[in-house]
Parts: sequence; C-alpha cells; structure tokens
Amino acid sequence: MGMEQQSFLATRWIYLLGLALGLLQAVVFDFDGVSNNAIPTVLLSVVALGGFLWTLVRLSPARARRFGYVFGLGLFGWGLNWIYISMATFGGAPLWFAVCANALVVLCLSLYWLLGAHLIARLGTTVNQRLLLAPAVIVLLEWLRSVLFLGFPWLSLGYGVIDAKVAQYAAVFGVFGVSFILLLLVVLPLLQVSGRQRLALVGVVLAVGLLPRYLPTPQPAEGKSTTVALVQGNMPVIVDYNSDILSQNLVQYHLLTEKAVADRPDVVIWPESAQPFFYVEAKDFLGDIYAMQQQYGFDLIAGMPHVDWQGQQIYNSVLLQPQQPDVSKPPQFYSKAHLLPFGEYLPFRQLFSFFRYFVIIQMADFTAGPAVQPPMRAGGLAFSVSICYEAVFGNEIRQNARNADILLNVSNDAWFGRSKAQRQHLNIARMRAVENQKMLVRATNDGRTVVVSPQGRVLKALPSFVEGVLTARVQGYAAITPYARFGDSLILALAGLWLLLIVGCRVWRSNGQ
Repeated sequence: MGMEQQSFLATRWIYLLGLALGLLQAVVFDFDGVSNNAIPTVLLSVVALGGFLWTLVRLSPARARRFGYVFGLGLFGWGLNWIYISMATFGGAPLWFAVCANALVVLCLSLYWLLGAHLIARLGTTVNQRLLLAPAVIVLLEWLRSVLFLGFPWLSLGYGVIDAKVAQYAAVFGVFGVSFILLLLVVLPLLQVSGRQRLALVGVVLAVGLLPRYLPTPQPAEGKSTTVALVQGNMPVIVDYNSDILSQNLVQYHLLTEKAVADRPDVVIWPESAQPFFYVEAKDFLGDIYAMQQQYGFDLIAGMPHVDWQGQQIYNSVLLQPQQPDVSKPPQFYSKAHLLPFGEYLPFRQLFSFFRYFVIIQMADFTAGPAVQPPMRAGGLAFSVSICYEAVFGNEIRQNARNADILLNVSNDAWFGRSKAQRQHLNIARMRAVENQKMLVRATNDGRTVVVSPQGRVLKALPSFVEGVLTARVQGYAAITPYARFGDSLILALAGLWLLLIVGCRVWRSNGQ
C-alpha cells in the first residue's frame, strides 16, 4: 500500500516509539482525581493516542501487530505495575513469583492491543479507512476485555478523561462510549481530506466536544437529602488474626464513630471489612455502637463479612444497622456479587491449584452474592451499594442504581500499599456517578474517601493514609439515565454499526472499481 515509504516507519525504532506512547497513555491514569483538572489528562491522551494511531495506520499488518503489542506493554506495564504488591507483601508469595504473575497479566492484556492493531490494518486499505475504523475496533475490544474470561476493564481509555466534559457522554453510553468519543476526537483531525472537508471536520469536532456543556443536568429528588459521616480508619491489612490486632481495630472504629457523631450525621458509614469479625461474632461490639445510635440518632452502614451457617457460605458484605430496626426481620446485608479473582476466590481451581502453594489467599472462599440486590435505606435515602472491585463494572452497578437515590462504594485499597491503584480506583468509581447521574459517597480504609457529584467532580475528600471522618450533606437523585436503562447495549450498537458502515463502504467501493 506504500504506507511505509517514510524511512522512520520502516525501522525498528517505531517499536520503541510504540512503547513510549503506551507509557505516556498510562501516565494519564496516574493523576489524582481529587484535583478535577482535565487539561493535563486530555493533552496527554491526545498526544499518546494521536501519535499511536497516526503511526499505526501507516504500517503493514505484521508491523502494525507488533506496534500495537508494544503499545499495550507500555500501557499495562506501567499502569498495572502494582498488582504484585498484594501477593508479595500480604500474600506471602516470593517476590519472583509475584513479579512474574504481574508480568503475565501485562503480557496477556497487551494481546487486546495486538488484536486491535491487526484488525485495523487488515480491515482498512487506506489511511482514512484505518483511522475511521480505530474508534469502533478499540472500543469493542475494551468491552470484550470487560467480559472475556474473568473480565478486567481496568484502564479503559475513558477513565483517563473523567475530568473532561466528554466524560458526560457516559450518562448515555457508559465509559466505553467516552472511550469512543475520545478516539473519534483524536482521529478526525488526522484524516487526509481537502480544505472544505477539513473545515467540516473541525465543525464536527467542536460540536462533539462542546455538546456535553449543554446536556441537561440531573435534578435533585425533592425532600431527599441527608448528612453522612464517612469513616476512614487507616488500619493496616490484617494478615495475622491475633487478639491484639483485632482489639485495636474495634477501638479505632469506636473512637472514630464517637468523633463522627459530634456533627450529628444521619448516617455513619464504615469502609469494606472495617470489622473482620462475622456479624454473629460482633454482636457485643455492635451493641455498643447501637447504644450510641440511640443517643445520637443515626443509621450505621458497616463493612464486615457475613456467614450463612446453614449453607456454609461466607460473603464479603455490608451491614445496615438502623437506629430503629424492625425486630421481626433479619438484619439487611449487601453481599458482594463480583468477587476479586485470586483474592476472594480462586477461579478455575483445577487449572490454578498451584497458586495456593505460592500465595496465601486470606479470603479465598467467599461466595458471590446475587447480581441484583435491594438498596439500603438509611437516613431517608436509598443507597445502591458496591464493594471495592465491583466499581469497575458499570454495566452491573447500573442494575442496582436504578432503584436508588445515591451510590455508595466501600473499599480497602491498603492491599496495594501506596501505589497508583488507589488513584486509578477513585477515577473508576467517579465514572459510575456520571453514568447514573447520582451522587457517590465512597468510604475507604486508607483513601480516597470522597463525596462525588453526579457529574463526577470530587466535592469533598479526606487525605490518603490518615485516619479521619468526612462529613457532608448529600442529595438523592431520582433520574434514570439511558445508560442505567440500557447499559453497554447502546455503545455496542453504535460501534458495531460504525464498523459495518466503514467496512461496507470499503467493499462497495472495491466492487465499484
């Protein structure tokens, strides 16, 4: 096709360029989401993705595959270099095993970019065709990565621009729709067109980029507001269940709850696994907290494991302990539905049985809760609860969010130390607020504990790695967004039709010639 006439594109240096561009794109996800500053992330995304696509579409299919793969290595190699921490630090794994496992994840995930580059190069015969194919191909593979095998949609491109106005498209298309719009805005200026056509493209880019400014904002539900106190315990990960450590945990959350009630909140929220005891074992301690509830008038939402003794099943759960419980009913729990592979359960046990010889998985026998669970009603609001890793799966979160006034995510990122995982996880959770156009309150063990607006902006936050209480007045929202109704179906339909249109035009022109 004559696309590699330039001397540089014919050298092996392009693979170093691909690796560098992947690293640059990974840096986009390193920014602290509390700043609400879109400029650096948008600029880096445009440079990284623009450079990647400009080069990719001019390569032969074989070189395009290698170029795509090294881009993926840079993206996931830097963006996910924290995975080994939990295995080596808290799982007792040898460092070499943890690093090798981390590297294997990176090598496997990079195959999606190899496949994407291959499809773009094969399906398109011109630079323009390949550029126009890129948004649909990449986004469809992002979605595939979220569902195939165990599903791992971490570092989807849309998360990197959560602070930009284009992120508001998530209310219609979800995070994959934001990825599509971002890629579209990157490729349109790269198209090789005449002067008049280029002017039209500029108009399209401006319209797509500015439209979110004029989208309707969600309206608060009348009479639905409450004051929440989010408790951040900053407790170390418990790997040795001795009495001293467990007692410290109890004392810490008792003291912080006493501090929280000074502001007279309607709801006090503890993070994931704030209490490592089963509910039946923690009744005495919860009785002390209940006495405090009667005195100060608040509902308690607390992360703690729950056991079904009859079915011999253990759940990673959140307990609702209202100030005025209905004694005729059992306590309400939300049980985590999407468990963390290799952390909360061991997938494909026969295939990965060797894993247990290297890593001590503290909570490897959790049972998944139902996919759809009722909201927790506390302080006059209906809270749609998610626990830690569940926040990554927007298509699952929306199912419970439709019946709720506000989103609640509880988490404990201490398993990954002081790594970038905490910042990445925050921005992922923020996208769920935009998709459902509801406020999000997030209580974590060591950060970031935040209150987020329906537009994804961080309104209040506690610093990381400190103990504290974040008190805020929050508002319920009743609207159900297109994404909440239809999930990923809309972006899959859009990307699929886009792909068929471009390929169909190519075939039609080929037959016409």
